[in-house]
Amino acid sequence: MTSTVPGALPRPELPAGASAAFAGPGARRGSGLGITQENLLLTRALDAVHAGDLETAQALIDNNEHSPVTLGDVFRLYQSELETRAQQLAESQLRVERSLDWFAHLFRALPVAALLVDGQGLIVDTNACAVDELGLAAALRALRLPMRRLLADPTDELRLARLQLQLRDGGSVALDDVALTTPDGRPRWADVRVSRVPAADGAPGGQLFLYVLNDRTARVEAQHARDAAKLAEQRRDVAEAASRAKTDLLSRVSHELRTPLNAVIGFSHLMLTGPQPLDANGQRRLQLIQQAGQHLLALVDEVLQINRAEAGMLVLDAKPVPLLQLAHDAVAMHEPMARELALTMAVEGDPALPGAPVALADSRRTWEVLVNLVSNAVKYNRRGGWVRISAGQDDHSVWLAVADGGLGMTAEQAEHLFEPFNRLGADRLGVAGHGLGLSIARAQVLAMSGELSVVSTQGEGSRFLLRLPRA
Repeated sequence: MTSTVPGALPRPELPAGASAAFAGPGARRGSGLGITQENLLLTRALDAVHAGDLETAQALIDNNEHSPVTLGDVFRLYQSELETRAQQLAESQLRVERSLDWFAHLFRALPVAALLVDGQGLIVDTNACAVDELGLAAALRALRLPMRRLLADPTDELRLARLQLQLRDGGSVALDDVALTTPDGRPRWADVRVSRVPAADGAPGGQLFLYVLNDRTARVEAQHARDAAKLAEQRRDVAEAASRAKTDLLSRVSHELRTPLNAVIGFSHLMLTGPQPLDANGQRRLQLIQQAGQHLLALVDEVLQINRAEAGMLVLDAKPVPLLQLAHDAVAMHEPMARELALTMAVEGDPALPGAPVALADSRRTWEVLVNLVSNAVKYNRRGGWVRISAGQDDHSVWLAVADGGLGMTAEQAEHLFEPFNRLGADRLGVAGHGLGLSIARAQVLAMSGELSVVSTQGEGSRFLLRLPRA
């Protein structure tokens, strides 16, 4: 029966000097066997031990009776080789572990976002840069995140899946400017390069892919900003061209309307004051014609004012304007209308006192704005109501407020208050007007670098606030 050595290994190379080290005490330089023969015998016996055939190894030693080599020497050499092999394997494993640690550290420290994705498309690992750029910290604490969740365009998922099929034999593929969406909804863009890497233990399907994302968000957002600016510039050019066309049309139409309107008004006046007086019915008709013509002429003038303000063509003469004095004059002007409605009108403050607010504005335009505000406060009031005007100033501006206890407005009505020709249903109240006064007033205030705003409550009244640069 042949004896075997458990776990026998393939025969390694015989170490140099092994025959001298294991020659044994009976070896003599002058014996019948030379060093070469001893090496040959030791090698053959060691081969037999490696093969697990102890009987053959013993027979080789017994058949060379002059040999100083014993079976114990062979076993000691075999043990030495096993120990050497074990030490080499341990050193090799240590080197591999160090290499793996080094590559893992390199993966974590890459200055670009890197993700490991398995064959099912799940993210199995990321580096620090990917966590920061894509905001993955919270998402990865739960379940494995599918790579498709980061793709903003569903077609990119199909493109990447097709490209991964090309990586069966290794290599890498790339996609430029892929649109991404972070788990918290932030848009990102990146150039994506995908490489096939050896699968880790337990990777589904034995597939593992390295996704390297070179961030291009800043570049793409800058391009989007340039495109938006270019589009805005094109829209501005179109709007300016339309505005110029509208200005030219309104100027021509207004000019053409003013001539016949002046003729109508003039001839109606001549007929009323002519040497042949008309009867009462005829005079009444002519007066209606004259009033209608004057109304249309005033409407043309107001449309032209809006047009000039929008085109930046208002001629302004900026100088110190005492707001409280203008307010007292406006109240005095509307006193007869206020008496008819039994309104109480008051101006808080004395324009003659030192420190009264003085605006740096066009006096005529400011007067027109203030007259419009006071007139509306009276017209849209209730019988027995009130109108109060106050003024003040701060470091850079002066303000004047016109408040009333009249009808007031809803929030929706206030949003459309400054739109031309929008009377907000006031025509049903029987109040005269055509819906241009406040739109003209705001255009004039803006032209003087000021602001005109309103706060109103339906059924309680309104408060208009005029703010202008301080003189």
